[in-house]
Amino acid sequence: IGFGAQDQHDFEVLVADDGSGEDTRARVEALRAQLPVPVRHLWQADDGFRKCEAMNMAIGASASDYLIFTDGDCIPRADFVSTHLRLRQPGRFLSGGYHKLPMDTSRAITAEDIRAQRCFDARWLRAQ
Repeated sequence: IGFGAQDQHDFEVLVADDGSGEDTRARVEALRAQLPVPVRHLWQADDGFRKCEAMNMAIGASASDYLIFTDGDCIPRADFVSTHLRLRQPGRFLSGGYHKLPMDTSRAITAEDIRAQRCFDARWLRAQ
């Protein structure tokens, strides 16, 4: 949902799936219907932890010359993609971070909180 709340939509989402089951495929299909950008699900069989191989598969499948990597449990702020694109430079990479929330706080975040960007407000987070 966070990628649907971006302030620009000239990008695609590639889900590099390292052997998940049918439930993940169904979630990606549901996500595809909610996002205003193309979503592709790239799957590889479970043969142990092969996250890097899954990421390489996505790199090879990408149509872009600029890639942004994130994990499925991270919520991007509305300016996440545009900030990356504004700061990009040839021959360089950007590295960012995240703030790990307590599980109760994470569970309190709704789709509407993401769309309205409340979940990025420190006062709102403290209240949760």
